[in-house]
Amino acid sequence: MRIVIKVGTQVIAGKNGLDQKKISKLVKEISVLLKRQIEVVLVSSGAVGAGLPSVPFTNPHRKKIAAAIGQPILIHDYYREAQKHNISIGQILILSDDLTNHERFKNFVHNIEAMLSHKILPIINENDVMKTEDLTIGDNDNLGAKIAAGLKANKLIILTNQDGLFTCNPDHNKNALLIKKVTTIDSKIKKLCSPNKSDLGLGGMISKVEAAKYATGHGVETLVGNGKEKDILIKALGKNFSGTIFTAKK
Repeated sequence: MRIVIKVGTQVIAGKNGLDQKKISKLVKEISVLLKRQIEVVLVSSGAVGAGLPSVPFTNPHRKKIAAAIGQPILIHDYYREAQKHNISIGQILILSDDLTNHERFKNFVHNIEAMLSHKILPIINENDVMKTEDLTIGDNDNLGAKIAAGLKANKLIILTNQDGLFTCNPDHNKNALLIKKVTTIDSKIKKLCSPNKSDLGLGGMISKVEAAKYATGHGVETLVGNGKEKDILIKALGKNFSGTIFTAKK
């Protein structure tokens, strides 16, 4: 089995930068999957969140500067935790053009396949510093979906700070109900998404649903769940998943 895990900034962020305990939890769960011979590709946000405390000034390029500072911090934190579980990691920074250019995408897939064959955990993030456009909503959600489709993954697991997709905003309505399964992503489903997003994150639920639509359209089952929940990755591969499952199209 092959899975792509997309981790949102809020899943691994603390009050001032990244939270090492949260990263430790995530890597520990991934180590369990690897021991089960499951191929894992990790798409991780967090570089901007890691670097912002070091960029107290106002600048049009502030988030890109933060990404430049934060990316080595992010990968070092993953490396430190991976070492505890004897996991080798490899960092890949890509641009959206790398996924649309046929030759570059083929090269990307070959490199990922080679890393997986040698039990190396690829950790992928978009190269925010080199992007010619501004950082936009849901960049890494969309990136995760395209990678999952391109690698013909069995599942895309999107970890966020919400339990999944609700009938209305659970932060404002106590009667909000979690939607356990979605078979068709249409305008009605999209209208359920709250426009709110976190201070550090660039997505919000709408970008998760858009990513799920792309991935499921390419045959990849997509799960959206709360990354702060204990054993969420293990549950995602079993019958006790507590988030939202978007079923794949044939």
